[in-house]
Amino acid sequence: MRRSTQTRILCAASVSVLALMAAPAFAQTDAAAPVSTAQTGDDGVTEVEDIVVTGFRSSLQQALNIKREEAGAVDTILAEDIADFPDLNLAESIQRLPGVTIDREGGQGRTISVRGLGADFTRTRINGLEAQAAYGSNRSRGFDFSMFASELFNSITVRKTQSAEIEEGSLGATVDLQTARPLDYNRSGLTSALSVQGSYNDLSEKTVPRLAGLLSWANEDRTFGALISVAYSERSPISESFNTTRWQSGDPTAAYGAGNNFANCIPCTTAAQRNDVLRAYYPRIPRYTFGTFDEDRLGVTSSIQWRPTERTEVAVDFLWSRFNQEAESPNIEAISFSRAAGGVRETIVRDYAIDASNNTLSYGVFDMVDIRSENGFTRDESNFYQGSLNVKHEFSDRLRGRLKLGANKSEARTPFNVAYMFDANNQNGFTYDFRGDDRLPMINYGFDVSKGDRFTLTEWRRSTGGANFENQVAAGALEYDLTPEITFKAGGEYRTYGFDTFGMQQAVSALSGADRIVGVGNVGKVVSIDGGLDIPNGSNLSFIVPDIQKLNGVVGQFNAPLVPTYNGIREVEETDKGLFAQADFNTTFADMTVRGNVGVRYARTDIDSSGFLDTNYVTVKNKYDDILPSFNVAIEPRDDLVVRLGAAKVMSRPALGDLTPGGSLSTPTRRVSYGNPMLDPFRATNFDLSVEWYFQSEGLLAAAVFYKDIDSFITTVTEMVPWRSLGLPDDLLVGTPASPDEDFEVTRKVNGAGGSLHGIELQYQQPFTFLPGIGKDFGFIGNFTYVDSEVDYGAYGKNRLTGQSKYAFNTTLYYEKGPMQARVSGAYRSQYLLAYPGGNNNSEEGVRSTFNLDASASYEITDNLTVSVEALNLTDAYNDRYVDETNRVSNYRHFGREVMLGMRWKY
Repeated sequence: MRRSTQTRILCAASVSVLALMAAPAFAQTDAAAPVSTAQTGDDGVTEVEDIVVTGFRSSLQQALNIKREEAGAVDTILAEDIADFPDLNLAESIQRLPGVTIDREGGQGRTISVRGLGADFTRTRINGLEAQAAYGSNRSRGFDFSMFASELFNSITVRKTQSAEIEEGSLGATVDLQTARPLDYNRSGLTSALSVQGSYNDLSEKTVPRLAGLLSWANEDRTFGALISVAYSERSPISESFNTTRWQSGDPTAAYGAGNNFANCIPCTTAAQRNDVLRAYYPRIPRYTFGTFDEDRLGVTSSIQWRPTERTEVAVDFLWSRFNQEAESPNIEAISFSRAAGGVRETIVRDYAIDASNNTLSYGVFDMVDIRSENGFTRDESNFYQGSLNVKHEFSDRLRGRLKLGANKSEARTPFNVAYMFDANNQNGFTYDFRGDDRLPMINYGFDVSKGDRFTLTEWRRSTGGANFENQVAAGALEYDLTPEITFKAGGEYRTYGFDTFGMQQAVSALSGADRIVGVGNVGKVVSIDGGLDIPNGSNLSFIVPDIQKLNGVVGQFNAPLVPTYNGIREVEETDKGLFAQADFNTTFADMTVRGNVGVRYARTDIDSSGFLDTNYVTVKNKYDDILPSFNVAIEPRDDLVVRLGAAKVMSRPALGDLTPGGSLSTPTRRVSYGNPMLDPFRATNFDLSVEWYFQSEGLLAAAVFYKDIDSFITTVTEMVPWRSLGLPDDLLVGTPASPDEDFEVTRKVNGAGGSLHGIELQYQQPFTFLPGIGKDFGFIGNFTYVDSEVDYGAYGKNRLTGQSKYAFNTTLYYEKGPMQARVSGAYRSQYLLAYPGGNNNSEEGVRSTFNLDASASYEITDNLTVSVEALNLTDAYNDRYVDETNRVSNYRHFGREVMLGMRWKY
């Protein structure tokens, strides 16, 4: 039942050492870069020798070349880098770049934050088209990178400064994802590659496949080619966790059995003791949870590329990705503490201890406690489709044009979601004890919870739902060289964006009659938490839960019709139009190269938002305009030094969920609660300054400072507002006692006060060619980001921006010599907020700091065949969510380590 910490650390260290002793990963391209080294000849004259560097080091040099030549702040990771890092999906590849952190869910990366700004403030483009990828319950503008295998992409570029030619919509960054094209490869004829891996999870003890393949062809003169690539993977992890669903307290000024107060406290013999118990925070639903997951991800890209002349290029790209997940989540819990009437108001404290440092009831023995055993099964299905046409043409030596057309669609579905509940009410002797470990307490339910004789099947839930995201884009631009030093660019875009959600659920959740089963042994199954959690002795770790398959055939209401969930039905139709004019310059001033751009962008946004206000379907229109100037300059005081300066006005449109007019309306009381279709976007002014020293081939030392002055953040307020100012139809009041001329008590989202964000970004990269012996075959890549912010949360005061970690770093130590390659990588992000303020009178909710350690190694047996081993999450890092600044545990969860063994073949 227990797994020693010493064994975990030893295991992780052993794998790391083995990885460094083994070697290289599969190269997706044949790219090579020359490296100059100095040697002294017999005549004393220094001669320069060019050494061709291939593989991982070549890819690093190419990425540095891209960064160096850009006018703005850009970081890139190329196919070789992507292949050589042990990543489960695209999000985990992107986290290697400076300033990027990822949010993990289900044991893998999902969304990203750039320089402290979360997914809703980051735009993502695939092959030049803005895209929205959604999975499961995602209803935001944030892009879900877990939808895609990293093997599908040839390059990932993060643009941290804005220029006029880049479409608006980002406060943080624009991420460009580029799939492979046939003329990317420096050869004609056939190019092919195949990767086969087996992935093992040490908690589930299952091995599942991962496959990736590419087939590309180009004609002899490389003017026409076609490509297809496929990536398929499965995951079967297990989740083990302890969670509380927040903490709450009672009120010592009220009587026992009132509000959230316990019914009695037997050992409380004085008023002071009684007050201390009722004032202390207790966990709302203390429980150990256990979950099993089965995932499969399939992605396909295809491309046709045509260069009929040296002046014309046409590329047609297609991408499809599917991500499915089935999850079963059995758990047992004391549900009394989360319910007032019929719950905590009937619960008696028989013994207790209070931790004065954070005012928590750290230990307790309780009578009259309701125990619930539940089990749920969910299937999520997500699909992403995109087709795009990109055309470039040179009309003359000075005039060029580009055209971009395309569409993409993301479908997020939960076609099946069902859960059943067994209840055993008014049980005595329930005990929890956090005194030995504030993350992993002892929990004992006071009776044998592995048997079904005390439980009754009381409730069930069934629902289905989903969301659609659609983009259609048409864009074009012209470039004209006014002089050899100045290029003028102008163009525009027209984009339609659609979003809609839907949902259905069963009408009644409480069971009655023959469906209410007393004694559940025949419709339950026993599960056990027996993995890596160091749970204290005395805890109940085996318990009976509803057997989903059995109950689906037993409950008489299972096939009853579902009814609409009105709050889950909403729609946004958005039309975005943009025009830009930009001048690029590249000249010499005072013997220094000076290059950059200056421009302005005009953006017009028209929105129709719809939703149910009670049972009335309401549509509200809104529109706004933005003028967004920008400036970027890169100065090279000498050949190996670049100084960059950037400034821009930027905007990011409101979250989709905040735009709905859906909610509740009470005309007798003159109250309305809803989102706000009339919201303005987030607007900010960004400033960036960086210095980059390219001190040797493959070497970089860089520092950047950035500042964002954000005009307003969207917040929730309740205020008296005239009905006519809301933008809601007056028809909603027809036949009611209310008038459009009256004031209503309105709870809604508004554009509140603003805030600021600032930070520092450091980057260092170098091969250790200066070291003697084996040391010269090693190298290091590292970056560090510091971000701080201050946001005005209205009545709750000021705090940091949610999702923003103050400190983050990524490090990689790599080894490369001949057929051998290896690397060990670490990713750290410090604590960050999820919500401010927190629920149930907790000051905040957040996630504690995390550190993930990964390693990979490979050996090139022949020029065409490579074997590899990759290990992820070597230290079995936990996701540790907390509530309140006193650090009460909310969810302490892990998914185990994963080890992948495989072979890669290329031709």
